[in-house]
Amino acid sequence: MPGHRFRITVESLSDRKGAPVEKTPLVFEVENHDDILEIVERIQGREDLAFGKEKSAAFAVGLKLFSEVMIENRKHAVFAPLRDAFKAFMVGLKKGPQAGE
Repeated sequence: MPGHRFRITVESLSDRKGAPVEKTPLVFEVENHDDILEIVERIQGREDLAFGKEKSAAFAVGLKLFSEVMIENRKHAVFAPLRDAFKAFMVGLKKGPQAGE
């Protein structure tokens, strides 16, 4: 089954010192088994993840892009050290805050 398709654009606005940067934006298309925009909305709506709107969007988009590549290449050696920890992280993230936390 085909996934959701997205166009990702990363545009440099300024350098570390605040000076404008003129670089060609990075634009690419990806497929994801989840609706990334829906995930962003859910993350932004969680009180336990009070990163702020921008940071929550960055967290959700980064996580979904990374996890999709990891899932598609699960047997690649580069992901071996992360497999168990990442699985535990995702289970905890999906469960949300537990009573008493």
